[in-house]
Order: sequence, then structure tokens, then C-alpha cells
Amino acid sequence: MLKEKFKLFMRSVPQSVFISIAKSIDNEFAGLTISSFESISIKPIITLISIDKLSESLNVFKKSIGWTVSLLNEEQEDISNFFSNRNISQEERFSREYPISKFLKIPYIEDCIGYIECIYYKHLSMGDHVIFFGKVVNVEILNEKKPIVYYNRSYRKLL
Repeated sequence: MLKEKFKLFMRSVPQSVFISIAKSIDNEFAGLTISSFESISIKPIITLISIDKLSESLNVFKKSIGWTVSLLNEEQEDISNFFSNRNISQEERFSREYPISKFLKIPYIEDCIGYIECIYYKHLSMGDHVIFFGKVVNVEILNEKKPIVYYNRSYRKLL
């Protein structure tokens, strides 16, 4: 009962939609759609992302040098669905060409509002997720489009 009430409550919280792509020390890539992204500290600039323990991306993030976090615009629902679909392999996700970030040389999502680059700092196992902390080493604002928002199990546009 508590779990269902909590899920219902969280559906009422509008969330920005991001795609995070990690690069491992073995030069392997993995990416997924995330909504759990937070700023933790300004000095130093630390952010967090949360990944389900059942995610195919998890092991690459655990051995990553870092990752990008792309903020999706309101026209990028398809790419969000592409990276959140568990039936699409990481190999298939990265059979496409993506622009490469300036500092860490990690793919990010073309035409996103902007992206950040994070160096792996640490991770913590918490319940059914793993929380990854990253030190921000670069921020790029690419355009002024409106972000896509996920609310009550569907994508929404800002007015």
C-alpha cells in the first residue's frame, strides 16, 4: 500500500528528461533515459544520477571514466523512448552517429538543449538502484528550446 501511494505521489512530480551516456575505461559505451538527475554541490560541482540495478547500462557506468547528461527538448520524445526501450540493445543504440563532447569525448544527444560532462566520482548501492556521483568538468548550452517534461506517465510540453 505504501509503495503504491509513493508511486502515485511521484507520478504527480513533473520531471525533466535526460539521456546519460557513459564511457568505460575499456572504451565501451552505454546510455539510457533518466529522470533522476540532481545537482548536489557547487563547490565542487557534483551531480547525481540514479540507475536501476536491472539496467543493462549499469556495469558500464560502474567502470566508467565519466558520462554526459543531455537535457532533451520537447521535440525529442522519440530519442527518449529509444534510450528507455529495454528491447533495444546498447550495441544497437550506438550503431548511430552522435556528436562527441568537448572534454571527455563521450557522445551526447544532437539538438539537445545542452549537456554536461561528468567524471566518475563514486557510486552507492541504495535499494533497487545505484546512485552515481559525478564531478562536472564541462557544461555546454546549445540552444534555448523548451525541455520535454515527463508527468503522470506521459510526455508533456511546457506552455
